[in-house]
Amino acid sequence: MLMTVADIEARTGQVFEDERLVQVQSFVADITALVETFLRRSYATMTAPAAVKAIACLEVIRTLNTDPGVATDRIGDLSTGYAYGGAVVTLSPAATESLRPFRRRGGLGSIRIVSHLVCEDPA
Repeated sequence: MLMTVADIEARTGQVFEDERLVQVQSFVADITALVETFLRRSYATMTAPAAVKAIACLEVIRTLNTDPGVATDRIGDLSTGYAYGGAVVTLSPAATESLRPFRRRGGLGSIRIVSHLVCEDPA
């Protein structure tokens, strides 16, 4: 995992318990999988660059603050709309842009084989 529940608690100032703890744990696992898939690499908790961990934590917090299915709220004369229309989006555009420098290049590479052996001319 890129982060722990304790990392999220430290950033939000909240202590998660019971069903909310289970929800945070699942978001940590989901965001870790999405980030590692985007970056085309896996990290252990202590080996991820600090910036990657910070971005992943922010994505978990963003996901926690999204109320699925609610696009707008209206109370009296006040109305507010929610980003993404209440739908949970995989990684935000800001996250993918911020993670881009850490992304492993895909595709096939090439290697050059150098040998110290000298072939003798059979002639």
